[in-house]
Amino acid sequence: MNTKRSFGQGRRNFYRLIPAIVLVAVVFILITSSLALSNENQPNLIRKTIYGQVEGAIDQATNGLVWLGIRYAKSPTGDLRWRPPQEPEKWEGVKEAKSHAPIGIQGTGGTGEEDCLFLDIYRPNSEETGLPVYVWIHGGANETGKAAGNNLSFFAKEANVVAVCIQYRLGPLGFFKHDALNTGDPVADSGNYGLLDQMFALSWVKKNISFFGGDPKNVTAAGESAGAHDILSLMMSKYAKGLFHKAIYQSGGMEVIRLPRAKKQSDGYVKNLKLTSTGEALARELRALDAKVILAAKPKNTRFGVIVDGHVIPDSYYCLLEKGDYNKVPIIMGGNRNEYTLWLLLGGGPKRKWGKLWRITSKSRKKTVAEILTPEEQKTYALTSSITGRLWQAKQVHAVARSMRRFQEDVYVYDFQWGGTKGTDVEFVFGAAHANEIAYFNFKANFDIWAKGKSITEENKAARLALAKAMRTYYAQFLHTGNPNGKVKLPVWEKWSNEKNGVKTLNLDASSEPGSADLNVFMTKREYVLKDLNKEIDEMTDKTAQEITRRIVSGRNWIDPLCRKASD
Repeated sequence: MNTKRSFGQGRRNFYRLIPAIVLVAVVFILITSSLALSNENQPNLIRKTIYGQVEGAIDQATNGLVWLGIRYAKSPTGDLRWRPPQEPEKWEGVKEAKSHAPIGIQGTGGTGEEDCLFLDIYRPNSEETGLPVYVWIHGGANETGKAAGNNLSFFAKEANVVAVCIQYRLGPLGFFKHDALNTGDPVADSGNYGLLDQMFALSWVKKNISFFGGDPKNVTAAGESAGAHDILSLMMSKYAKGLFHKAIYQSGGMEVIRLPRAKKQSDGYVKNLKLTSTGEALARELRALDAKVILAAKPKNTRFGVIVDGHVIPDSYYCLLEKGDYNKVPIIMGGNRNEYTLWLLLGGGPKRKWGKLWRITSKSRKKTVAEILTPEEQKTYALTSSITGRLWQAKQVHAVARSMRRFQEDVYVYDFQWGGTKGTDVEFVFGAAHANEIAYFNFKANFDIWAKGKSITEENKAARLALAKAMRTYYAQFLHTGNPNGKVKLPVWEKWSNEKNGVKTLNLDASSEPGSADLNVFMTKREYVLKDLNKEIDEMTDKTAQEITRRIVSGRNWIDPLCRKASD
């Protein structure tokens, strides 16, 4: 069995495949119901900002108020490409804010527009002011994603908050470190333009959200996947201090990019673009190019993690966390039981069979797991799914929680376990997959991300709805007070403890019994440690699972020590 060949191919395609799928699919599926907007001119739909007035609309499905496509910065085009975001121009009269702005240009095909620095606002249809503010930063490997599709109207109404969804520069337009662009200003020269956009949007919220009934002194910044990676980045930068007061970190999984690698990647773009000039001449040529041409010149294995530039981001997360050198705010963080199943399928697996598991969701070519994998092959897949999910959480969640808990009290950690009815093919293949928790924390648990809705059944509806309601309630209470516990009677979500036998994570799951609404929500002492898991890999008797897992561990840097000074 040539697992080396099959996974070598999968890894070579990994970063080419993921940006086109990960979280683009999420935001697409998140369109659980389209915005039906009222065109009636109602006084409370016109709100001022420090730049001018905007007129929103009513979401007919929720009766909530929405303002879509509000510009928070100048168009980052022309001479403003690869520069920090700038204040937008003021305007006279009232601008309509009833439709989404164009998505940020993304992917090697260049879908979208370079002029993308806009945000959407959702709030309940009431006169209440001083509401908590929830700012959502979308995922997508910092290369794809959009605000449109993240309809937060239902969540804003139920949680009684003002919700904001922002867009930011993506891919090489958002994360690009080349010496030809240097100005002498360490912020402008950081290469972290997408992260600076996020800071600028949070600053816009601080200055303007009170006009929409939000409390600028009670802002929670939240994100999933790359969005969570960016949340952690904001916590590590002194330039984001005071822009938000609480944080939510869901399934962060990306690595920061060290300076040598960031420069190498940018040099790769210049080489592929066949540009030979240097200095200011090269900067002018780069800014004169069509954005689509730049995106199409992507070098192999390029990633768009936040850049450790030494100033905006002074060091790796783990080194900063080790010293307690970060913006300390109450935080909820967590991961999903089967974070890595998507990548297992994309990698192909032994004899490319794991890639065929997508067929369980197919209408025309549908197959069962038993028709694709032998019983022994099923054991290998299940073992690999389990260990990779735990490895993900060990580094990206539990190590972060343990470090933070040394310096602050209010660290709350969850472990999302729900992947559909236990014993079904969809639960076996995808399980509690990456991004699946979004449907439960922000929506009505009426979609899944990768399984094309196959985990959504009438039999498990009561369980899904009960779990989603509990999860949304925890979040709402956290947004209001900084504590996920409150007046609503739910199991107490205790803080992460660094004590050996202390409580760690909140188990989020529900019954698989048809029609049951019983929750499996309780505190556990579950903590995953990289050292222990790598020992478990060494002791595996399933050599196929062992080989595959070792390759994934190497590719993802799921190894100790977490704080490494050497460049990657």
